Amino acid sequence: MTAKKGQTLQNGSAKENVLQRVLQLPVVSSTCESLQRTYISTKEAHPLMASVCEVYERGVQGAGALAMWSVEPVVRRLEPQFTVANNLACRGLDHLEEKIPALQYPVDKLASELKDTISSPLQSAKSTIGNSVDKIM
Repeated sequence: MTAKKGQTLQNGSAKENVLQRVLQLPVVSSTCESLQRTYISTKEAHPLMASVCEVYERGVQGAGALAMWSVEPVVRRLEPQFTVANNLACRGLDHLEEKIPALQYPVDKLASELKDTISSPLQSAKSTIGNSVDKIM
């Protein structure tokens, strides 16, 4: 549990936040960036869509602020339970990061490696089937 993975508190100790850690995983952050680029380019390409999206964005911001205000007393009261759940989730994430190295790569790299991994056996199968059909003919 390093300070790099968490945020530093006033007393100097590090407190991990599982949501921040998940968002910092290269596979997740690159996916979010890709979705954001697609969303922005869609808004730019379609003026009517941009107007609708802006209305929804303002609505979501307002609803988010209202939700934060209304759940604050509950969050304060359940903070010890949230801390325990966060610590357990961080340990689970440590285990996942250890067991699944693909989480440390951006989506583009994973997609190209997957494409290479799949295309080679498919080409081989296609060639084998083609040779078999030629022999049968």
